[in-house]
Amino acid sequence: MEAVLLKTSHEDLFLQAGYYLALQFHSGWVVSRILGREWANLRPFSVGSIAAGAHLAAWNEIKDTTDKHYLEPAQRWLFYHTFWGINTPNARVYVQYPSKDDIGSLTTTLREVDGDIGYVPGVESPYEGPFSVRTELFTVYEKYPAYQVSNVTKDAFANVIFNFSTMKYTYQLIKDKKLIEELLLGRKQCKKYTMGRVDPGPTSIPKWLEDLVGALLVKWTKDLVESESLPVEARR
Repeated sequence: MEAVLLKTSHEDLFLQAGYYLALQFHSGWVVSRILGREWANLRPFSVGSIAAGAHLAAWNEIKDTTDKHYLEPAQRWLFYHTFWGINTPNARVYVQYPSKDDIGSLTTTLREVDGDIGYVPGVESPYEGPFSVRTELFTVYEKYPAYQVSNVTKDAFANVIFNFSTMKYTYQLIKDKKLIEELLLGRKQCKKYTMGRVDPGPTSIPKWLEDLVGALLVKWTKDLVESESLPVEARR
């Protein structure tokens, strides 16, 4: 008898109106409440054929013919929440977010494409789902990902196709320090997401977003979380 592994559908991970969301940037956290949502998708998105033992000629930023990034919100008042699947089970998919920053790497140098580090196997996130939680991505205006696909098999991939499932959110920024403290320290439920890598640090916050939140408040959130992460004796 085969063991069956049940996975939570990515549909259950999308946020409802009223939910809180905290995005971690290098300089601190941006905390918001979801006001509304609208589904969207991009399927099929072809990145072309890949010969045996090869990979894409360049990182693909998922753009249209006018160089608009599909996975980057078109407006500042939107957040995008995306998961993806791929039609080639034997593919190795590498992600950079933002572009040029490796996600999932175990090395401090630029990750080797075709290597054994930091990729999502196509079989773990199939085109029709269920999509792997490792494909989860939040994007804001001026931040977008890039993808690389590797074929380490002895057979060519005729046409590699992605399926992106996205929820677009409108949001309200939270500036109440007491509420932010309760959310960031786990006293109230809140979805927390690191924007980019954790090492050497998350990506920088876009200037427009920092201006809306306030640079001092963003720094305060970082100090809050880092001080609460220290042992009690170290905080004295």
